[in-house]
Amino acid sequence: MRRNIGYHTRLALNNSVKVVGGSFGGAFDMETVNRLVRAHFTVVVKPSGRSVFVDRDGRAVSLYFTVDPETTEAGKEALATDRAKRAKDSEAEAVKRAEIERLLDSMSPDEALELLTREETKEVE
Repeated sequence: MRRNIGYHTRLALNNSVKVVGGSFGGAFDMETVNRLVRAHFTVVVKPSGRSVFVDRDGRAVSLYFTVDPETTEAGKEALATDRAKRAKDSEAEAVKRAEIERLLDSMSPDEALELLTREETKEVE
């Protein structure tokens, strides 16, 4: 199974401190979230009445999720568009390369070398 969901934790008391992260596969739904929580965390209720995740090292943490964009409908669409553009660009490049080869094949080695040297000299000036 592809690991399409990433997670990381930050300290509950100092959210700027990233503690740990990982990735796992599955649908992005509460069943998957519960599977992750059962495997890596407990939940405790603080005296204030607020519940927090507690990691295996006993640290109160906030839990964050990220989703691989490629697994979303928008991501799949963007990838398809990109692949089509790359294929079109590659095809256009192949046509140009074939034309260059055809033109070079019609020249003698000296003519081709003279043409390339002349163009190189123009760029230096």
